[in-house]
Amino acid sequence: MKAALTLVRHSLRRRRTFLIVGVLFLFAFQIFMILVARAIYRTGGFEELGSLMPNFLEQWTNMVALSFKGMVLFGYSHPLVELFLIAIVIGVATEPAMEIESKFIDLLMARPLPRSAAIVRSMIVVLIVTAGAVGSMFAGQSIGLRLFTPATADAPGLRVSLYLITNLALLILAWGGIALTIAAFSKRRATAVAICGFLAFAMFVLDYVGRFWQKISTISKLSPFHYYSPFPLIGGAHLRSNDVIVLLAIFIAGSAVANVVYARRDL
Repeated sequence: MKAALTLVRHSLRRRRTFLIVGVLFLFAFQIFMILVARAIYRTGGFEELGSLMPNFLEQWTNMVALSFKGMVLFGYSHPLVELFLIAIVIGVATEPAMEIESKFIDLLMARPLPRSAAIVRSMIVVLIVTAGAVGSMFAGQSIGLRLFTPATADAPGLRVSLYLITNLALLILAWGGIALTIAAFSKRRATAVAICGFLAFAMFVLDYVGRFWQKISTISKLSPFHYYSPFPLIGGAHLRSNDVIVLLAIFIAGSAVANVVYARRDL
């Protein structure tokens, strides 16, 4: 474990500028969305937009954000934000493939380090990056609500926010586990990232279509996105234990497979 923690420090130092900028961006994004929500709320824009939106569009699209509460929680529900965070964790989780491609692994293996240290390192970094991302979003939301919430607005409660943060963090971790598995098989980071990117996009489309088309609703359960449903949570639903278990299992299983493959492959 000591060897893995040394590699964790090295990995975080390697990308510290990017991670700091990303955390600050997510924090500022939450503040910005609250300011936008306040401006629209004060002009009565939510009522006007809501009256024009059919119910089925409000249920299946981001038009659920047509309220002060929904706009504040916009960052947890918009697909682009989800894919942005997943792209970050894919970049972090594919570090083992990058080390093989750059021959950095030769330097590591010249030292008395177990092969598992590289995978355990990536698991820890994925956890740290995920916690930093959702933590900065929650901090920005909390500070923004305290400073800028109109007195009569319906602000999101702590329970709703924690449900969304937990579900989003688990979705990110699940893709981190998938990316680790793919990286363990790959010799080039670009190949691993491309496969992960196409797979994430395909799984997102599969889940989205499965919510409309009953014939593939069963197949859509193969997508990790199937187990992240922000709109019911915003509406007051409880976080489903099945979603938590499946997403966490994907991360654990992906990490375990990556460990086995990496330990046996030719470096």
